[in-house]
Amino acid sequence: MSLPTRCALCAAASDQLSVVTPHVYGDHGGRAFFRCGACDAIFLHPGLSPEEERKFYAAEFEGFMRGRAGDAGGWTQPEKHIAANQGTVARRMRYLKEVLPARGRVLEVGCSSGFMLYPLADAGYDCVGIEPSGVFRDYLQARGVDCHDSLEALLAAPKAGGSFDAIMHFFVLEHVADPAAFLRAQLEMLRPGGVLVCEVPNAADALVTVYDIPAFERFYWSVAHHWYFTEGSLRHLLGRLDCAWELRRDQRYDLSNHMVWARDGKPGGMCRYTPQLGGEIEDAYREALIRSGHCDTLVAVLRKGKQE
Repeated sequence: MSLPTRCALCAAASDQLSVVTPHVYGDHGGRAFFRCGACDAIFLHPGLSPEEERKFYAAEFEGFMRGRAGDAGGWTQPEKHIAANQGTVARRMRYLKEVLPARGRVLEVGCSSGFMLYPLADAGYDCVGIEPSGVFRDYLQARGVDCHDSLEALLAAPKAGGSFDAIMHFFVLEHVADPAAFLRAQLEMLRPGGVLVCEVPNAADALVTVYDIPAFERFYWSVAHHWYFTEGSLRHLLGRLDCAWELRRDQRYDLSNHMVWARDGKPGGMCRYTPQLGGEIEDAYREALIRSGHCDTLVAVLRKGKQE
């Protein structure tokens, strides 16, 4: 196992670092996740090289995700992917309607099949996408969405403009080698009063920190991720940026999903027992995880300007 000499986020010395797990899903050996005691960052070492990342996202990512999520996720079939994520659209719209401007130009970075952009376009927003996956990007372009393979390609486009009223990305930041530079570049692309919204996995997820399910531990830590953020490490990252920000907690997966992980040691249990448990039980469980901080998702909302 290769050992890091510094924290990849705050540069703390190696005596602040400890191994979280040597079990990295999708790795063929030699990588591990480390936690920093100074800033609470959890990071992959060694990370994928730029060339490995280009190959992975251009040609392998859909198959990798299909292996994790199964056929139901639609990772190799864009229309099936859209249908599979309608519950995700509803969950995100609950908080997006509070933070997005009433109208304007919206960019989604890592938009996959575009399932978050289509309802916004229908509501009158001017939508632009960035998607490195060839399968999904081709699909969006065929549907008439202005979609590019990178931020650099977008900025080089004749009609890019370089300014947006809102930028959003969901489960993208953990894939980025330099998250501070990534966020700064997007803040520069915002118009005055614009908002940047990002969702990331929460490493305090109850399946990791409360239930300690070995099968989930081997599934959760993915070679596709440079980072796993906690509230502490995300606050550390955002505190380095020249902007106002807030953090919110959310929960994607339900009690049924957690019961299946505990019983069978595998994913795929969403809503399985909801007819028997009832929606009130599922909602109460979700709210309990959010209150305790053992939820599976963190949402950062960034705006230009100094933090008050």
